[in-house]
Amino acid sequence: MRSALALLVVGLVGLFGAASIGYAAYVVSRDTVGVPVTKVKLTPNDLAPPKAKQTAKPKPPTTGVVSPPPPPPPPTTTSGSDDDGSGHGRGRGRGGDDNSGKGGGGDDD
Repeated sequence: MRSALALLVVGLVGLFGAASIGYAAYVVSRDTVGVPVTKVKLTPNDLAPPKAKQTAKPKPPTTGVVSPPPPPPPPTTTSGSDDDGSGHGRGRGRGGDDNSGKGGGGDDD
């Protein structure tokens, strides 16, 4: 019985604490912060920062340095056959002799 009474007291204290915090938050949120209205009388040109002073940097002296010419393109190798690397001899199209079922029709006499 004693532990049930202690549990009830702790629960009521917790409930009262939660209600107190909620009410305090409500009271604080009702307040408004008054900011006085001030008008700024500036032209749009006054809003931008002043232009920076530009000092002319002396150009570095040019020396007669010549860059090397680009390397020549790699040589292309060509073979004498019509092989396109597909493993079929002629590539795409009709008339292959691989009997794979693809391509044009054969003679069905």
